[in-house]
Amino acid sequence: MHGRPADGADNPDEILDLVDDRDRVIGTVRKRDTDGDPSLIHREVAILVHRRGELLWQLRSAAKRVMPLTWDVACAGHVGAGEGPEAAAHRELREELGVDLELTALERRLVRQSNETYFAHVFAGAAPDGLEPTIDPDEVAAIEWCDEAGYRGSLAGGRAFSPIARELAEAFWAGRWRIPEAEG
Repeated sequence: MHGRPADGADNPDEILDLVDDRDRVIGTVRKRDTDGDPSLIHREVAILVHRRGELLWQLRSAAKRVMPLTWDVACAGHVGAGEGPEAAAHRELREELGVDLELTALERRLVRQSNETYFAHVFAGAAPDGLEPTIDPDEVAAIEWCDEAGYRGSLAGGRAFSPIARELAEAFWAGRWRIPEAEG
């Protein structure tokens, strides 16, 4: 998918649900306002796409306002106002990678950073053999599959990874979650 709806992807005027510290909706907020104000808690999704012990990584586009040219989980994004996290995860997969997968909810975690605070709703999707994502170049500069050894080598070599992506990948390889593989 190469184009995106006016209210999606990297639109700073996208409206998000504003939530409290228990992830309950208390209002709405523009995405641009959440990027610099950690008191504005919102929701995001992170999707680990995996196959036989490998994870799919994306290199965020140079055009991204947050963490450009940083390696991240296969797919991530904001949850729009009134949208459920799982629906947002499916939308983000279609927007960024041109695919949709059956998803398993893994966890919800509160992420506090110096510039923003959000609940990360984390999902996993098993990639069937032959999966060929079609990346949106406005969102993703490159993708690559990597096993744990390759990840550790890239990390040692100085590759820039998103901090939450690192935490999630390490939890994945440590077997923190029971995640089904694709059938067939």
